[in-house]
Amino acid sequence: MKTFKMETYSDNKNSGIINFLVNARYRFLRHSLLLLWLFSLLANVNFTSDFTSNSRYFLFTAVFLTFVTMIYLNMYIIVPLFFFKGKYFAYFLAVLMLCILGLVFLIFIIGNLFADYHINNNYQPFGINEYFGSINFVILFILLTTTIKLLQRWIVDSTRMSELKTLTMKLELNELKNQITPHFLFNMLNNIKALIRNNPLKATDIIVRLSDLLRYQLYESGNNKVRLTSEINFITNFLSLEKIRRDQFDFQIVTNRELPELTTVVIPPNLFMPFVENAIKHSEETTENESRISIRFFITEKEISFSCINSVPLEKEEIQNLYGGLGLKNITRRLQLLYNEDEYKLDTSTTAKWYSVSLKIPI
Repeated sequence: MKTFKMETYSDNKNSGIINFLVNARYRFLRHSLLLLWLFSLLANVNFTSDFTSNSRYFLFTAVFLTFVTMIYLNMYIIVPLFFFKGKYFAYFLAVLMLCILGLVFLIFIIGNLFADYHINNNYQPFGINEYFGSINFVILFILLTTTIKLLQRWIVDSTRMSELKTLTMKLELNELKNQITPHFLFNMLNNIKALIRNNPLKATDIIVRLSDLLRYQLYESGNNKVRLTSEINFITNFLSLEKIRRDQFDFQIVTNRELPELTTVVIPPNLFMPFVENAIKHSEETTENESRISIRFFITEKEISFSCINSVPLEKEEIQNLYGGLGLKNITRRLQLLYNEDEYKLDTSTTAKWYSVSLKIPI
């Protein structure tokens, strides 16, 4: 017995916080909160208390605007110009220069402008220790805003990679589904070709029934999901056509629940048909013995169990060749794209007289 599993694929769903950080409609609110946070941080420092009441507001505004300028120069010029391009040494050098120039402007220019408004007549500008201490604080503050930009960049890149992976998966799924439909038509046209000369009435009956099958293929199987009842009816019609063509052929389809009860159960289209087609292909009688296909659906609230058992000719091929053409490789790949590894199980087994496939999928 063989068991086929898949590579794990997971979809990343953006949380409300992630949407807030990257969505353009929240940009104004994001910047408002950043400025409010800076405003409250500077207000708590209370560096204007030693100045006259008339000058405090102007001094606070000057310091606030200087910090705002440094923050936005870092986020929109220095980070994109150096950090995002991998020039990390140049980035940290640029941040250091930005902080030095900002503090020089605050201490030696703004400080001197407001020196006359200091309450203490013996006021002295910052010393060297205070200056370097302020640089460390400002650098940490600037790097924090860099972290915000990096987080936004990481979220955007991750979202793009996830969307690209999803798009690639959908394209591959469509390609596999488009391969299955021509494969089905090719088989049926071969059946009609074999009957046109020997039994034109039977060939006509097949063409009429085939039109019903094509109606399903054209108008339902193009959807992402179809009703399980439609898929079972499609398989039933398909096997009925095969029974018309072959005298030594019989089939059985069993479900544990009545079809009207299954109208709300949906599955990907043509999920079981490749197994049925291959069962027909490899149950062709080579002796006078009758070939037979038995299909069983067992449906619970959480999963669908499907099994397909077909008789094997005495001159059977090697097991690994039973699923040629589209084959088990494409069937397995489609399951890998549709479900996670622990969500489905596909098994195959063989005996001297029977070949069986069983598949379990979630609802």
